[in-house]
Amino acid sequence: MIVRKIARPKPSRPPEPDDGVFYPDAHDVLPVESMLHFSPQAYMQTALQARYADAPNILVASQMFIYYESGDAQASVAPDVCVIPGVASASQRRSYFMWLEHQVPVFCMEVVSPSTYNNDTGFKRELYQSWGVLEYWLYDPNHDQPLLTPPLQGYRLVNGLYEPIPVVYDLRVDAYRGDSAALDWELHGNREWFRFFDPSNGEYILDLEESERSRLAEHDARIAAEERVAALEAEIRRLRGE
Repeated sequence: MIVRKIARPKPSRPPEPDDGVFYPDAHDVLPVESMLHFSPQAYMQTALQARYADAPNILVASQMFIYYESGDAQASVAPDVCVIPGVASASQRRSYFMWLEHQVPVFCMEVVSPSTYNNDTGFKRELYQSWGVLEYWLYDPNHDQPLLTPPLQGYRLVNGLYEPIPVVYDLRVDAYRGDSAALDWELHGNREWFRFFDPSNGEYILDLEESERSRLAEHDARIAAEERVAALEAEIRRLRGE
């Protein structure tokens, strides 16, 4: 018997430069973040990846080097999270080379820490503005040594320059909120928590733990409803003498 192998599509590999220059991966170079910094960053990444899971040509990247000058391994930046449309979200992508794929992010966000504050508010802001990144957001979760007031701040590109995005305090949720035109979402946050909010359905985008709790609660509610229906049907049959 002849056993034929099943043809499987090979994962696409994004273009990489062949210029003899070594371009390190961000995860091999960047320091490990504290949980204060990592937790909101991980939430942002997973929320946006879920948002664009069915969009193969929208790349959501987190802590991935974006190289922006051919031949210069020092000309790189790693946004905490960014969204780049028109680019394949290939699973084997290690870095992003702007001169090969010619797309810039429409949304970048940094979670500010004492060690990154100057870079986030200075160099990166100017760099993203020069690229034409439509929106740049900053979030500050630091309690003991606040770096930004308010802790949520954003900039939108207007005629080639960044202008502040209005951020207001919402007493109902005890957090600051701002509108992201790039995402069609709102950003809500204080120094305790950060969430994306979908105004189309009036719901927060849950993190992984919250999503699992919600899934389990829905499952338990469904089981309880089925049990109530079964009990009611049994009582009706009893009353009918069936």
